[in-house]
Amino acid sequence: MPEIAIELTYEKIIEAASKLSEDEKEHLFFALNKDYAKALDKMRKEAWKSHQQGESVQLKEI
Repeated sequence: MPEIAIELTYEKIIEAASKLSEDEKEHLFFALNKDYAKALDKMRKEAWKSHQQGESVQLKEI
């Protein structure tokens, strides 16, 4: 399969990223920062485990 090469400057990447929606920016951030994505997933799993064990409270109770 033939290769396609393009040259992107840092400025072009920043310009393109600034046009993304907030959700797309968040997705891009975690796609580029695997350690943060892993940490967020671990926190989500721990929170779900706590919730299932009855250790969470409803937001209206806070």
